[in-house]
Amino acid sequence: MMKILRIILLSPLALIRLLLVLLSTLFFSTIALVWMKISGFSRKVQRWTMGNWGKSLTWICGIRLDKKAFPADSNFILMSNHRSYLDIFIIAGLTPSAMVGKAEIAKWPLGKLAMTVSNSILVDRNNTSSLINTMKKIKESVFQGIPVTLFPEGTTYKGPLTKTFKNGSFKIAAETGIPVIPMAIQYKDREDAWVGDDTFLGHFFRQISKPVTHVEIQYGAPLILADYKELQTKTKESIDHMLKEM
Repeated sequence: MMKILRIILLSPLALIRLLLVLLSTLFFSTIALVWMKISGFSRKVQRWTMGNWGKSLTWICGIRLDKKAFPADSNFILMSNHRSYLDIFIIAGLTPSAMVGKAEIAKWPLGKLAMTVSNSILVDRNNTSSLINTMKKIKESVFQGIPVTLFPEGTTYKGPLTKTFKNGSFKIAAETGIPVIPMAIQYKDREDAWVGDDTFLGHFFRQISKPVTHVEIQYGAPLILADYKELQTKTKESIDHMLKEM
């Protein structure tokens, strides 16, 4: 905690960005909550709040993106490698969708509010009933025309390529026939990855004290395959290929 306080006191930039992150998250989560209270869930409003929240946090945190055009204009399941919690802001701003994340996110500072804005699906991977319920929610989302974003590695990983993918989400993609869009995300400074024993707050304050964080984004061709194992293999190959080129 003393380290974090030292970073805040020595870096006015970190303090300003922290306040702006708080204000942005409170603003967009309030809009989402009030709208849901008055009119119920609206896909259009959810996309607007999530997209603008993600764009605002990407800008506030000094993230500069080198990105390619997104290859889909309808329903999809986005499968991305996972380097940092910053991936959530970035993807929210680029492709607003229901994000699947670990249940612990709700315990992070502002975690619950962020999950409200992003319409997230939280899963406890150590709980079988939670896993089953998550698979059900993913299927419901794609059938309702709501795109879904998943990190098939199941955790953050420094790289250089990807870890072994978990197969549950690929089974759903194969069953539904919804296109899978492979996505590769790479931080120019490999130390920006949030891995190991690094705490969320410690890493977050180090990141927002940096003037600029450069991130490259690439998308692979949409994949539709009936065999989930083949779909899993092809998706991993596509992401690894893009990471090698970065």
